[in-house]
Amino acid sequence: MKKLIKFLTVISVVFSSAVFAHVHLEKSVPADNAMLMNPPEELTLMFTKEVRVVKITLKNKQGKKVNFGFKPTKEASAEFTWKLPELAPANYIVDVTFLGKDGHKMKDSFGFMVH
Repeated sequence: MKKLIKFLTVISVVFSSAVFAHVHLEKSVPADNAMLMNPPEELTLMFTKEVRVVKITLKNKQGKKVNFGFKPTKEASAEFTWKLPELAPANYIVDVTFLGKDGHKMKDSFGFMVH
């Protein structure tokens, strides 16, 4: 009987964590740790579910922000794309804050290099 209770407890924890799993950044273009010979023309973010992007910054390793006209979204989507200005050779970091449909605020970041 104790084994059955332990088994059912484990199963319920596994299934409940799958149900309550939050959205995450599934893919980006440029990809995380990409080494690019040419500067990217666009920044694309793809999420596992629809989200609202509320903040995104693109900056070089020295912290200088690159303005690319980001405005927070009112509509939820699983994919977002922004045109980028010509990026100089450098290491770049993208920090993104987004809201899931449940209103949960999440953050992610990734980097890439332009040679």
